[in-house]
Amino acid sequence: METTPQILVVGNDSLLRGEFESACQNLRKWRPVLHFATHMRAAVENARTRRPEIVCVQMESDPRSLRTFADEIHAVAPEASVVALYRPGSLGPADAEGAVLIDAIRAHVQDFLRRPLVVTELQGALDRLLVRSDEPRKKLGRVVSIVSNKGGVGKSTLSVSLACELARRNKGRVLLVDASLHLGSCAPMLDLNPQTTLASAAREMSRLDETLLKKLTVTHECGLDLLAAPVDAVEAADIDDQAIARVLTLARRSYDWVVVDTFPMLDGLVMAILDLSDRAYVITQNTVPNVVGAARLLPVMEHLGFPRERTRIVLNNNFERVSGGLTAEDAAARMDRDIDFVLPYQKRLVTALNTGRPYVLSATGLFGFAKTIRKLVDELETVGASDDALPAREQRDTAPGAARSNGAEPLRMNPGPAAS
Repeated sequence: METTPQILVVGNDSLLRGEFESACQNLRKWRPVLHFATHMRAAVENARTRRPEIVCVQMESDPRSLRTFADEIHAVAPEASVVALYRPGSLGPADAEGAVLIDAIRAHVQDFLRRPLVVTELQGALDRLLVRSDEPRKKLGRVVSIVSNKGGVGKSTLSVSLACELARRNKGRVLLVDASLHLGSCAPMLDLNPQTTLASAAREMSRLDETLLKKLTVTHECGLDLLAAPVDAVEAADIDDQAIARVLTLARRSYDWVVVDTFPMLDGLVMAILDLSDRAYVITQNTVPNVVGAARLLPVMEHLGFPRERTRIVLNNNFERVSGGLTAEDAAARMDRDIDFVLPYQKRLVTALNTGRPYVLSATGLFGFAKTIRKLVDELETVGASDDALPAREQRDTAPGAARSNGAEPLRMNPGPAAS
């Protein structure tokens, strides 16, 4: 029988650590390993990597955040049981307290613990939760986010191309979420005119489930579903980090792959997307301002808790070569990171953008842009075949900062005359 369960304790109360450490020392059977997180965002990443059996979270008076958090924990650690911590009387009058507890049960909270923590109650909760029979684990879909800190670098083109190639291989099992709220361009790139958007999902948060989410999407002929960006800034105001987290958590239950096109800003909403992402592709252009921006973005992502090993760097050469242009090696050296994929310039991409016919769907894939996209998807599917979290990047033989190009030759200095 398991005697060393992993318990994640979530809350910003400075007394929590002492209460749990003291109670665990006096348990008669279990010898849990304790982990602590002060904020829910850090807790989700902790749960993803440590896969705790129990997550104890400090309950607030607003049950909405608890429901979103429980959904996120279920997505990243399906085997974990969520336990709500509360102080009697802290949730309002007796009738209000009862309503909050009912809402917590509806949020799939499996148990409750009163504070200050009592060893006998903790013992009882562990006995109830840890000796239950194992339930079959449902395989959840993978979330892939496309990130940049500047617009115009090809982020949406990569998002649409990646989703189309995945859909060609997994028809009906891919969702593209256009979370670039004020710049949404995935729908016109696919020549679609959706009547419902991500804002529609946010407005239906109280009753949003997998079935309703599916109804809010529009299907492209290649087999992918699109949840489009809002039509204007007014609608975009309805979408917050809890809404996007809820959408992605439900999407993982219905689709094998969820591709998210993000807004070029590292705000709370993008951080909520990264919290649920198995892989993030940071795309940049081979110009000095863009490479410098990417070099600044990468350490910030790491500092905020997104692991380096789940990040890939994509260098997009989306204009013709000119004298004095940066090479892939130049960009890699400036970012102190390997370049995982180089997207070569291709004139037909412009035609594809204007006609709403994604280039990757008509290209042979033997060379150029389409070949790189297919190699990118090959790598995704290889590491996504495991039920566990995406593994750390395999060790390479290249030196730190050396450029690596999958499916395309590294960019080279063009000795010819500069383009006019």
